[in-house]
Amino acid sequence: MLDFFKKIGYSFSSAFQRGRRPTGGKRMHIPEPVYVRDLFGGKVTVIVFGAPFNWNYAGASREEMEAKNPGITAVLEEVMRKYEIKRALVPKPAFNAKVVTAENLPNELLPNFFRGADADGVILEKSGDAYFLASADCLATAIFDPQIDDVAALHSGRNALVDRAYLDNGDRRTHETVIDAACDALDEIAYNKESLADHRPRQVFLAAGIRPESFDHPIHDEKYGEANQRMIDHLIDMQAKREYLPPIIIDHEAGKIDLFALARHQLDAQDITDIREDAFDTATSTDAEGNFLFHSNRRDKVRRNLVIIKLN
Repeated sequence: MLDFFKKIGYSFSSAFQRGRRPTGGKRMHIPEPVYVRDLFGGKVTVIVFGAPFNWNYAGASREEMEAKNPGITAVLEEVMRKYEIKRALVPKPAFNAKVVTAENLPNELLPNFFRGADADGVILEKSGDAYFLASADCLATAIFDPQIDDVAALHSGRNALVDRAYLDNGDRRTHETVIDAACDALDEIAYNKESLADHRPRQVFLAAGIRPESFDHPIHDEKYGEANQRMIDHLIDMQAKREYLPPIIIDHEAGKIDLFALARHQLDAQDITDIREDAFDTATSTDAEGNFLFHSNRRDKVRRNLVIIKLN
């Protein structure tokens, strides 16, 4: 009897994951987002989808995406239709602090869904372009540049904000943080457009990340303790330069890192102070019934949320 109910449950779950109504032939049903926000005077829209649907679209082809997560491609296509996304620009998050443009994403895996580069961000330059980030705890960042009307859309996970390889073995990458890489990319575009004389402050939105209460890096961990200690010492040095901002390290021994605060420190170093963020924690936020709003890497290593940053 228990097996029977399990099969029934699996059937309903599979139908929902495929995003299809049981009657067939009708318009694809997609899950409701946690929120949709128009930002920066309507220039940018941020759309955040969470649990229970699995938004993992990993794969180098449509067939591979479907094999790993059946039904995901049809749902992504319907999301693009519903939110009037002309092109999805989707670099593979790589924790390398690189930022690319559309020309680095030549592989059209789905209609107008482009991949190709391993990078932690992309510059959106055309109306209707959008960045897709499938993540579970990594912060997403939108940096809007009003002088050129472009947005840098970023995967701002811990290792995209901290150059761990340099701290551990001295192998420095081009930019320590994806935020610095994004600001340099926006500067170059503004220079090429001869827009430097019309300088207006950049604006930022931080979305859908884990909060420090659940994000530990203990310094006494048998395997990672020494590396954690190096990272925490580095972040303590960083926060000492801007003591007027919220602390990055909340608990030294437990190594609780505030990704939102870390991003704020790095944005402040770029003279960006107009920063807003959502109020959610991907590890703990729940709905009125107590169900988790998001997938979290602390609970599940496979399932993903979806953050879309669209230039209007």
